[in-house]
Amino acid sequence: MNTELVVKLMQQDVWQAIIAFLPVGIVTVTIGMLVTVLQSWLHLNDVSLSFVPKLIGVGAVLFFGWWTFSIGFVHWMDHLALSVPMWLQH
Repeated sequence: MNTELVVKLMQQDVWQAIIAFLPVGIVTVTIGMLVTVLQSWLHLNDVSLSFVPKLIGVGAVLFFGWWTFSIGFVHWMDHLALSVPMWLQH
């Protein structure tokens, strides 16, 4: 296995991790910004006011998006398994 193949594999792994994290990250940041604006507007300083909506939002993303996550992961693992013989030849 040469350096080019290792770099390509690492790039694919990092890209897959970014795609898997992106929906959760977008929901968390969006809810956090909305709650922050609401807290500053209403002059509320409560930690649970920020934590609970984020928890519900992430739970909803994982509940409704688990099928998409699992399909993407299976596709990535299938591609990885088919690439192993090619890497071993080099």
